[in-house]
Amino acid sequence: MIVHGEREVLEKRAAEILAQSLQDIIDDQNRAVLAVPGGRSVGAVLRQLEFEPVDWHKVHVFMVDERLVALGHPESNFTLVSSCVDSFIKRENLHPFGHSSANNKAALQSYCRLLQDYGGRFDLVLLSSGEDGHIASLFPEHETFASDEEFFILTNSSPKPPSGRMSASKKLISSSQTAVLLFWGTEKQEALTMFMDEQVPLMRCPAKIVTTIRQHHVLTDLHG
Repeated sequence: MIVHGEREVLEKRAAEILAQSLQDIIDDQNRAVLAVPGGRSVGAVLRQLEFEPVDWHKVHVFMVDERLVALGHPESNFTLVSSCVDSFIKRENLHPFGHSSANNKAALQSYCRLLQDYGGRFDLVLLSSGEDGHIASLFPEHETFASDEEFFILTNSSPKPPSGRMSASKKLISSSQTAVLLFWGTEKQEALTMFMDEQVPLMRCPAKIVTTIRQHHVLTDLHG
């Protein structure tokens, strides 16, 4: 089911869905892993979470994707995410991807092991579709989508700059317990149309991965 409405209203609704899901997961297993992307589309939702009744000290945040830049770099997804949540989620519960210009493969293996320490999957994943239907750094008909890796992947050929990125794999995203997907802005109209078209395969619209997740919520300020 796709929920349509005004963006400001839906940003609050997305935060409410995330918060309720997180607290349900915490009540069940005493902690929750939340995966988030960067980008302007999710900033307002993340900031809204501060006002939701969640045991935030039991929430661990991982990155759905990251640009291969140093921590603290203005283009880092983690820089944006941490600026939105560091007032209510303690720093040790925020888990950035440790980019290493010398050895990103080792950094990737370390990030995979870290996730395994917290259960080896995302309990809840927040996603925002790109204009071409990509989510995280999984692009249509690209090596990132074709990968069969269990956890995270690297690419140096992202169609969207910068070319160097880390991303959760489609298998990792698909293994999530719950997903929230956003389509914000008129530039996402084509992506939403593809998402709703049953004839369009996943490889052409990676956002459709969320439909493989048992509990998923799709919110948009666009018409179908």
